Amino acid sequence: MYKIIIIGAGQIGSRHLQALKKVAIPLAITVVDPNPKSLKTAEGRYAAMPMGKLHHKIEYLTEIPQNRGSIDLAIIATCSDVRAKITTELLKSARIKYLILEKILFNKKSDYRIVGELLRKHKTRAWVNIPLRVMPTYIKAREYFKNQKISYILTGSKIGLITDATHYFDHVAFITGCSDYKIDTSGLDTRPIKTKRKGFLEFNGTLTARFKNGSNVSLTYYPEGDTPAITEICSSKARYIGRESEGKAWLALADNNWQWEEVEAKIPLQSKITTILAENILSKGTCNLVRYKESAKIHLNMLEPLLKFLNKNGKKKHTYYPFT
Repeated sequence: MYKIIIIGAGQIGSRHLQALKKVAIPLAITVVDPNPKSLKTAEGRYAAMPMGKLHHKIEYLTEIPQNRGSIDLAIIATCSDVRAKITTELLKSARIKYLILEKILFNKKSDYRIVGELLRKHKTRAWVNIPLRVMPTYIKAREYFKNQKISYILTGSKIGLITDATHYFDHVAFITGCSDYKIDTSGLDTRPIKTKRKGFLEFNGTLTARFKNGSNVSLTYYPEGDTPAITEICSSKARYIGRESEGKAWLALADNNWQWEEVEAKIPLQSKITTILAENILSKGTCNLVRYKESAKIHLNMLEPLLKFLNKNGKKKHTYYPFT
């Protein structure tokens, strides 16, 4: 059996767990969360999933187990404020072959370097779960914009601008092959908003970015209304409009006289995505998520200016990134 550990059994962690039930490779799964209620919810969600080809071994713990030797795949789905500490503890207590981290990665700049050094030291191959890179509709869209200078626009209401920005800046890097960019915070609302997770903040307004290859990004989230999230990607050769909430998208190509064509744009759930990720990692040693080193760079290009903006406009001065 391949050994899998999931740390954090909340909304995302429990979805990772559900996906593992369908993995067609024998697994010994350990789920860790200090909250027994979260473990109970995760257990119920796992039980509710249809049976896969195999019956996996599974255990639920409130503490990270010690002296487990080697672990084939670890998934750390905690909030950003504790993720670096847990990642460090795990890497020191067991040999982790492969690792998937949730975003936003960590809440301190120094953590990005420290964890990166640990990953190199322990020869752990790590990815960050920003799944637009593995969603069929966005993979297909990449074919029409790859290595081009693009305009990338997204609008929506009452979503999480900063947590979502990590998805879209990563997606632009994936499409264009360029991960160097600078953001402009002048369009953000100066007052941050509290999130449902205690101690964490979000912003509304417009966050823009310019990539080194000339691509431009504009993300606008409104504090009121029910505007559906709409993504528009444009270049001199193609135009793509996607409405994720409806699973619909439209594509127009210069080579086709800019005629609009509706294309399939179903967005798979995490409870299905992780099935493919785990099978690819365990059988091939790789997956299509962004690697840790590139993602750390993309994170910090956004988080450092956001921290300065937050401290400039707020009474409380933060020494960390209060986003998750």
